[in-house]
Amino acid sequence: MPLFARASAFADFIYRHSRAVHTVKLALALFIAAAINTIWSLPHFVWSMVTIVIIMMGLPQVGGAIEKSLQRAVGTCLGSAYGVSLVILMNGYWDLMGLLILGVSIVCYLNAGRYSYAYLVAGFTMIIVIGDANHDTSEALWRTANILIGCVIAVLVSLFVLPIKAKQDWRAQLASSLKIMTQVLEQHLNAGQEEPENARKSLETAMKAVLAQKKLLFSLEWESQTLKKEAQTLTELANKQIRVITLLELLLLTRWKAEEDAAYARVKQVASGLQREFAYLADYVAGNTPDCPKLPLGLGYQLQQQLLKQLPSESSDDSPEAAHQDFALSGYSWLIYQLAQALLAIHGELASLDLAYKRKASAQRQLDIPE
Repeated sequence: MPLFARASAFADFIYRHSRAVHTVKLALALFIAAAINTIWSLPHFVWSMVTIVIIMMGLPQVGGAIEKSLQRAVGTCLGSAYGVSLVILMNGYWDLMGLLILGVSIVCYLNAGRYSYAYLVAGFTMIIVIGDANHDTSEALWRTANILIGCVIAVLVSLFVLPIKAKQDWRAQLASSLKIMTQVLEQHLNAGQEEPENARKSLETAMKAVLAQKKLLFSLEWESQTLKKEAQTLTELANKQIRVITLLELLLLTRWKAEEDAAYARVKQVASGLQREFAYLADYVAGNTPDCPKLPLGLGYQLQQQLLKQLPSESSDDSPEAAHQDFALSGYSWLIYQLAQALLAIHGELASLDLAYKRKASAQRQLDIPE
C-alpha cells in the first residue's frame, strides 16, 4: 500500500478516536494481568500492572509500545541479574549497599541517548531487587518475572487489539503542517501591507506539528522496516519544514509603503503559483489526491527568472529612497525564491519515501510469483 494512500475507514476511525481506543486497550491489558493472577496467584503480581501502565499510558502507538517494552525488558534483566548476584554473593550490609550504589551510579553516567529508558529501568530494578538487603532471591526473581509478563501483555495488546499506528499520526501531523504553511502564505499574499491575523499563532501550531513528527520517528522505525531505512529522509523532511516556517516568519515581517504596492504586487503574483504548489502537496499527503503532484520542470530556475524580471532595472534615480526600495524588493524576492527551493526539497524527500515503498511492493510481488 502506498505511503500516502487514503486510510481505510477502520484505520481512520481508530485514529479519530485514538484516546478512547487507547483507554480501552489499557484497561484490557490490566484486566488480562488481573485474570492471570486469579488463575495462578503470582507473588508480587502488582509489578505486572505497574509495568503495563508505565509502558502503555504515554505511548499509544504500536511502535512506541514495542520499543519501550523491549527497553524495559532489557533494563529489567540487566538490573535483576546484577541485583540477584549481589544478594547471593555479598553478606555484609555495607558491601551490598556499596556495590548497589556503584551500579546505580554507573547506570546514571550511561543514562543518555536513545536507550536512556533501558538504563533508567536497570537502575531502579537493582534497587527493587535488593530491597532492604534481606537476601531473599526468590522475591527478586518473582519481581523480575512479573515485570517481564507486563511487558509481554503490553506488546500483545498494542499489536493485536485495535492497533494505533504511528505512521498515520505522522502523516496527519505532516499534512497539518503543510496545510498551515499553505494557508499562512495565502493569507500573506492577500493581506497586502498588513500582517495576517493569527498568522504567527498558526506558524506556532505548524512548528508543534513538526516537533510531533520528530517525536514519532523512533516509533515509525519499529513499525516499518522501510521507514527505518529512510530514517535520514524523515529527519531531513522535518528540517525542511522548519526552514519553510522560518521563511514564512520573515515574510510576515515585510512592510512597504502604499506607493510601492504595484512593484510588490508583481512579485506576489509570481508567488501565488508557488502557494498553489504547496496546496497540491498538502492535499496529496492528506490522501485527498492519489498521485503526487509533479512540480513544473526547473521550478526553482523558472521562478528565479520570473522574479528577476520583476525587480527594478537600472534607473537614473540614485536617491537613497530608490536604493532602499530596490534593496527591499530584492530581499522580498529572495525570500520567495528560497520558499521555492524549500518546496522542491520537501517534494524530493516525499518522492524518496514514495520510491522506497514502491520498491518494497515490487519486491513483495516478485516473491509471490510462483516458480
